[in-house]
Amino acid sequence: MIITLMGNDGSGKTTIAKELMKIFRELGSEVIYKHEYQYTILKFLFRVIGLEKIESERKKMLVERKKSWKYFVWPLLVWFDVFCSLVYFRFFKRKSIVILDRYLYDHYESFKYLGCLTKLSEWLFEKCSPKPDIGFVLWVEPRIAYSRKKSTHDYDISFYVEQTKRYIELSRNLGIKAVDTNKSIRETIDEILKEVPEDKLTLFIKKGIQNRVLFYFIERYGITYIYQQMIQILEKRKKKLERTFAFIKDFFEKIGIKKYCIIKTLYYKGWIGNDIDILVSTSDFSKIVARFKELNIPNIALDQKFMVKGKTDINVPDGFPIDLHSYIGWRNVVFIPAEDILNQNFSIKKENGLYFANEKINIIIFILTHVFEKGFITLNEDKFLKTNFDESFMKTNFPYLYTLLSDYILWIKKTLREKRGHSYPLFVPISIIIKCYFKLLFHSKGKHGNVFWGLKAFVRDISFIIFWRIRYVIKNKLPFEVDLNDL
Repeated sequence: MIITLMGNDGSGKTTIAKELMKIFRELGSEVIYKHEYQYTILKFLFRVIGLEKIESERKKMLVERKKSWKYFVWPLLVWFDVFCSLVYFRFFKRKSIVILDRYLYDHYESFKYLGCLTKLSEWLFEKCSPKPDIGFVLWVEPRIAYSRKKSTHDYDISFYVEQTKRYIELSRNLGIKAVDTNKSIRETIDEILKEVPEDKLTLFIKKGIQNRVLFYFIERYGITYIYQQMIQILEKRKKKLERTFAFIKDFFEKIGIKKYCIIKTLYYKGWIGNDIDILVSTSDFSKIVARFKELNIPNIALDQKFMVKGKTDINVPDGFPIDLHSYIGWRNVVFIPAEDILNQNFSIKKENGLYFANEKINIIIFILTHVFEKGFITLNEDKFLKTNFDESFMKTNFPYLYTLLSDYILWIKKTLREKRGHSYPLFVPISIIIKCYFKLLFHSKGKHGNVFWGLKAFVRDISFIIFWRIRYVIKNKLPFEVDLNDL
């Protein structure tokens, strides 16, 4: 998606562009920023001719206002260069957000002012310049533009008066929204985001939902109009979560279970997923299943598909579904029995009468389940990893897992060191998933049941992961994604 910011000198294009870049990265998008003079093809010509000579010729054209055939060819080259960049972004960066600090129309206005346009170049700029996906013309009072640029530009205030008029006229002719930047940066950003077309806005919202950062994003920036119902929806989901937690507390007290922990929770970051995962011991799991009917609570579904009878679902009235586990694992591979976590006092923290796995345990659970269940890491999980991943804790308390997942841990460490510049979610390399799966499957502590069924499950799981990745490329849809309509 291409977003362009046009406007007169001093209107704040670069400042606003960099602020938008920061905002879209907060949603998990790959953002490419391109300034006016960051040419794609012409930069190679510059190297051949020499930068000093180019700068000298540029000064003659802009400052000394000399005339030469070279200055009439220059607009054609610039148009060609920018047009090629746009074609590249359209075909090869269509899933990224490209922010252009100035556009073809800005070049057109500059060359027109300098008197360097021919009929051909004028026709190319006017008739053959594609419209951006989202475009804005920024303008500011001439006196403010003059004060902002007087240290770097030699133009008097009359230049900015005339330039502002031309840009406002340009916005009318092109049907592109003109944004007054006389106000603060925050107010300008708010106005720009308000004017984003609804279909494009939906894409930004979807990205925030996929990366589980949307509510946090709205609260941080105070941009409630991005989706007017979002704050109300968040409050409704929080109440739904409260009802689920109240059910859990009452349910376990009635059965007499004191050792359990809620896992994979990132609620404190403003996100509520599709269900609640709870870890209980093997004996308590059997007790729950046996006594469930006695308590007259409807809708329990014992999952018979797994060879390991240690997982079941509980549908909470007016709440979120509960996934009850007696182990951490995937299909018929047991990674960590529940007892290995529940019997360690350092693994659990108590909040509001409920027991939660602490951050270090949650990190290990994330690491395990994301390789095999999903094969990707969302932006909020990446932030969670960066904040809480403790390699020495895993190495000390779960040494065999640390050894078997060495390839994956190396990838995580490399990923955590990298600077943000790519799009989220991050997909775990398939080769790493295969290595880790087989190591766990054939390790004595990881085996459960017949290896044949383990291999059969592996073929099924890897097929799902490959299918999900292909579908994401085509339809931009993730597995286990919270649907906009479900919010």
